[in-house]
Amino acid sequence: MPIAETEWQELESLASEVTKKNRGLGLISKSQLEKIELALETALAEHEWENILHLREIFGPLFSRDTAFGLPVLQKLDEAAIDAARRTAEYAELAHLLGARGHNLHRQGYHQQAIEAFHESRDYYNRIGDSFEAVKNYYMTSLCYRALNQPARAQQVLTEVMTYIDKDHPWRRNPLQVMAWLAQDQGDLQQAELYLREALHIKEYPERSEGFDIHSAGTLADLAEVVGLRGRVDEARDLFMQSLDILRDYQGQYNRLEARSELKLAELEIREHRFLEALRLLNQADDRIRRYGHYYDLMWRIELAKAFIYLRQFRLGFALRKLRAVLRFRRELGLPTWLLMKQLCRRLLLGLGLPR
Repeated sequence: MPIAETEWQELESLASEVTKKNRGLGLISKSQLEKIELALETALAEHEWENILHLREIFGPLFSRDTAFGLPVLQKLDEAAIDAARRTAEYAELAHLLGARGHNLHRQGYHQQAIEAFHESRDYYNRIGDSFEAVKNYYMTSLCYRALNQPARAQQVLTEVMTYIDKDHPWRRNPLQVMAWLAQDQGDLQQAELYLREALHIKEYPERSEGFDIHSAGTLADLAEVVGLRGRVDEARDLFMQSLDILRDYQGQYNRLEARSELKLAELEIREHRFLEALRLLNQADDRIRRYGHYYDLMWRIELAKAFIYLRQFRLGFALRKLRAVLRFRRELGLPTWLLMKQLCRRLLLGLGLPR
């Protein structure tokens, strides 16, 4: 039996409700999730590919945020929509869905799978003649290559992207942010700060719109981290609070980004030997990120920061348990232990105030 008109109205109302500020997926009841699943199962049973794509479109805003992909029903909806787009040869929609899939895989820490999704999305965008969207998906692979400890490949992607994008184009703030990360990885904090400040001055969206806010929140947290590493601790704390104030205005919608800012602030407090405050922030971040699950890339970093605090406090049993959790999450992501050791050494050097 097809999905009734009244059921569509209920689903659209639900989607509208959970994308409001101060709502989010954490407030969706089990019965509401079951409505989404029932609608999807009905469409799948009837081979109603267009209805599956429409259902995915209704809840589309959630997939561009941080909290959606941890829920099994939304993962299932995403997979079904990609299959439906393939079956109906909706190449523009398929390109969009594969790009969104790449973003969510990257957020969770499955960087190699994300690269594959971004490349396929780019190919479909090129197929339909949308070269700018193709470049945007190619750019996203630079984030994945950096996470996989392949900085040369990441830089190569960024170099190609920057030659394509006009110097005055507002979208340039995205590659500028990743260029700052690579500069920071190489120890060039001054250049990293310059890139981030340039990115912050580019306004792609109207000020205080969601798009403007969310990009600014992430860039502010990155700038705060760099400023703190350069010794300007009070300025760094102020920048972190600006980032968190923005994200908390969207409570329930961007938990991963909020946890990311809290983790970076906690790492600053660790360097300042304010371990109790750092643990408070890390516990907040942990609670926030585990609510939706599957964001293992951030979860292992939180556990590693806790392990470092416990080591500094000579609480070796606690530290060992946290290090075991780090290894468990890394195995889930398929990331090599040698890369973990490299990152651990980098954090130890930071804790001692030495160059990385």
